[in-house]
Amino acid sequence: MGQPVKLSDQLVSDARTIAELSQRSIAGQIEFWAALGQSLEPLLRGDRAIALRQSGATRPVSESIAEVDCEAGRSRVRSYLDSRPYPHYRTVAGQNGLLCKIDEDGSETIGRFVNRVFQEVETDA
Repeated sequence: MGQPVKLSDQLVSDARTIAELSQRSIAGQIEFWAALGQSLEPLLRGDRAIALRQSGATRPVSESIAEVDCEAGRSRVRSYLDSRPYPHYRTVAGQNGLLCKIDEDGSETIGRFVNRVFQEVETDA
């Protein structure tokens, strides 16, 4: 039998946003998060969990979502992707569905992913 609990408005708002995307009820989303936390808690060392909490590095999901479609959000994504190992990929202007693969040596290849494998395509340059 369920038990009523008081939850912050922010948590309920975040759960509502994510629940719509994951096709769960708000209660189902919060239960999913609780089960996830319950399964991860034994893997975190106590000192690490306290450090994460004290760092204040966590942000509400709604705040993160609001930043996605703005220049600051796009800049953060670009910076993150540029910091990752090669190859890097970028879209090709005017070529729907094509990507430019950039290797560590700076070489560029135009292509697309087919069954999760990047395949070069011939283009009219």
